[in-house]
Amino acid sequence: MKYLLLLLLLWAASLAAQAQPKTRVDSLMARAEQGLGRQDYPAAIAAYRQVVGAPGTSRRYRANAFYNIACYYGLLHDAPNARANLSRAIAAGYVNADHIAVDTDLALLHTDKQWPRLLARARQLEEKTIIRRPEDVQLVTTDIDHFWAAYAAARRDTAGAPAIFRRVYFDKASAGLRDYAELKIDSDADFAQCILQRPRYYGSIQPTTQAIAGEKPKIVAAFRRFQELYPAVRFQNVYFVIGGWVSGGTVSDAGLLIGADQSANGPGVNTSELTLLQRNRCAPVAEMPGLMVHELVHRNQGPQDGTLLSYALSEGMADFVAELVTGSLGNNGRLHPYGNAHEAALWAAFQQEMLGTNSKNWIANGRQETPEKPCDLGYYVGYRIVQAYYNRAPNKKQALADILNVHDAKAFLAQSGYAGAPAGR
Repeated sequence: MKYLLLLLLLWAASLAAQAQPKTRVDSLMARAEQGLGRQDYPAAIAAYRQVVGAPGTSRRYRANAFYNIACYYGLLHDAPNARANLSRAIAAGYVNADHIAVDTDLALLHTDKQWPRLLARARQLEEKTIIRRPEDVQLVTTDIDHFWAAYAAARRDTAGAPAIFRRVYFDKASAGLRDYAELKIDSDADFAQCILQRPRYYGSIQPTTQAIAGEKPKIVAAFRRFQELYPAVRFQNVYFVIGGWVSGGTVSDAGLLIGADQSANGPGVNTSELTLLQRNRCAPVAEMPGLMVHELVHRNQGPQDGTLLSYALSEGMADFVAELVTGSLGNNGRLHPYGNAHEAALWAAFQQEMLGTNSKNWIANGRQETPEKPCDLGYYVGYRIVQAYYNRAPNKKQALADILNVHDAKAFLAQSGYAGAPAGR
């Protein structure tokens, strides 16, 4: 992940600060983004220095701000300041050692005599956060219970719904819900509106969301199978929240954050208020183990390089590994009938864009969903490339390790031998 992607993630997170007007930290983030847009790294550094010192800056924001400052100094070829701010970032909690090791923005530090010590310190701190046994993963569903208590009260007092959700749901949040709200939810008022404008849907999913707790043994079994196939897997705690259809799944320092209301389909669920895309993406609870593996892959895969090809591989491998582990493609299986029928044309079109950084026609392109053609076909293309690599490899365990540690998307594509051939079926 480049510093640009880190900046955009931070900026998106700052805009999603829950139930708050624009803050000083928001303004400083905007200033840093403007500096980056002009490639004015000193201005971006100055803005991030203010982020670090601003009241209310969270530990994660502070750690990422220091890290971005280090990257900017690296781009300015200022090794002493890059080293000093990387050290501050690690001390503040930025301990993604694998990313630090390959981030080209810090390449000038690789010959610095302090580099091995800094990287070792990051790995040492990171090790304390790693869960290595599936049995030790916490699968937290308490936020779902708090939501339903808040929902019942909000239905009785719709005018006071934002305050009710704040008091009964968000103020009792798990670490996962706190991060999810910070990253994804614009405000209490927007959240309440998203929920209350779908009374038939939310009025019908309480049993299915509460059934998620019963899926825990199946999820742990899927994690155990993942570990058998890839012993180096690192687990994270999983938090199931109700998100108001803003995100089906994301990750944070707390762990995997799952929008349970987007995976709540099942008997008796009324989806008539959902859009075509939402109905198509509304996965049944029974597919939860596969979704968990998909999200866990994202916490174990190598870095992206910013290209569409790399992005498609990261999503395609998550689907491929989930299928390998659970035997099911889950809800993304809906992409494959269309993909298999139009594979050659999709591949020809994908090649035209795959080395660029614009993914709008392939991934997260929900506006292009139609009854005839699904969106997110970049997942399908990425899956087929990964599948081709795996199928031609004689050592399957090594192939899976290679897939999860892709560092050169173009080279991986070449090694896969994939050329848009019709799917084996």
